[in-house]
Amino acid sequence: MKYILRDRNLSILFVSTFLFFTNEALFLPTLPLYLSGVDYSNTMIGIVLGAFALGVLLARPMSGFITDEKGRKISLVSGVIIFAAAPLLYLVSTDFLYLIIIRFFHGLGLCFYTTAFPAYITDVSDESRRGEILGHMATSTTLAFTLGPLIGMTVFSSYGFKSLIFLCVITGLLNLIVILKISEIHKKTESKLKIPYKKVVFQRSVLVPSFIQLIYAIIFGGIMTFLPLLLKSIEGVNVGVFFMVESIVIIVCRFMAAQMADKYGRGPVFVYSFLIIICGVYLISKIDTIHILIATAALFGIGSSLCLPALSAYIADRSDPSARGTVFSFFYGAFDAGVIVAGVILGVIADLTGLREMFMITAMAGFICLIIFSLFIKKGFKKSLQWSLLPKRH
Repeated sequence: MKYILRDRNLSILFVSTFLFFTNEALFLPTLPLYLSGVDYSNTMIGIVLGAFALGVLLARPMSGFITDEKGRKISLVSGVIIFAAAPLLYLVSTDFLYLIIIRFFHGLGLCFYTTAFPAYITDVSDESRRGEILGHMATSTTLAFTLGPLIGMTVFSSYGFKSLIFLCVITGLLNLIVILKISEIHKKTESKLKIPYKKVVFQRSVLVPSFIQLIYAIIFGGIMTFLPLLLKSIEGVNVGVFFMVESIVIIVCRFMAAQMADKYGRGPVFVYSFLIIICGVYLISKIDTIHILIATAALFGIGSSLCLPALSAYIADRSDPSARGTVFSFFYGAFDAGVIVAGVILGVIADLTGLREMFMITAMAGFICLIIFSLFIKKGFKKSLQWSLLPKRH
């Protein structure tokens, strides 16, 4: 954290990111419950929540262009403004089509912010410390997902959905005050030679990580959308406990092990941490007591604390600075697509087989996709497996 505390812009971005994702986290456990309360099916809930990611996905090329050509700050500010304004629109109607449109618009805010966020950090961080700094900066997100769901559930249960909406608006306006103080540090290249979009993204070092990012998003989306619905029928188990334990574990692991991707290599740190996530997802299908819930949250927290910083650092290492916004927009666009699939496809599976079986199927599919990643991340199976499984030599 010393690198963040020493840098004024990183400190501002850390606080802004905490507020930004707290705004989102307030909705995570509450919106599915709110929609369930107005007689939405699992499939309908999945579609509405998935529309958020659809808005993010479709705007990725535009956000990447703006981030690279106009600057990181304008994208950050745009995202915060949308997140401050969108929550009020949920109070207008519970109509299915209307909520899809509002979720789509809401997703645009996440698109702009998450495209500029890693690009900004990469611009100001030294390559030898990039994994560590990305990991520590991501702690702001973790803190948000620690407090957000608990606060959201408390406000929703005690005061209702309208009060929750007003809290989101206040958080968004406070964040706007914070993010306006950040400096623009990106210098647009003077070269008139533009790297073609296809050449930027259609390469192994972008496509394969984006594929596994999509799979992670399916897992993430399934947990965020359907775990609250699974746990509401289990006495003595609160979804807020899951998010709290997961987030605490992530924070502890990132402070203790943020440098692992820099020290041992991006590949093995990602692969083994992703395997831990898969074990956690499988264990979700077995939850029937608070003890299993805590164990599941801990596994998911350990895996999440390491896998995404390692993968993001690899993407940053392999990207051209002049096209970094475009690369990250595609990479996080894969996440958005995965959340859409999670909401729609997993919602259908849950209606057909049940929520527990759906999580079991998700875990098995995730393991298969991890094998594919380990075989294709580098050219040649042997080289790919060595990069994925063996620590780098010093």
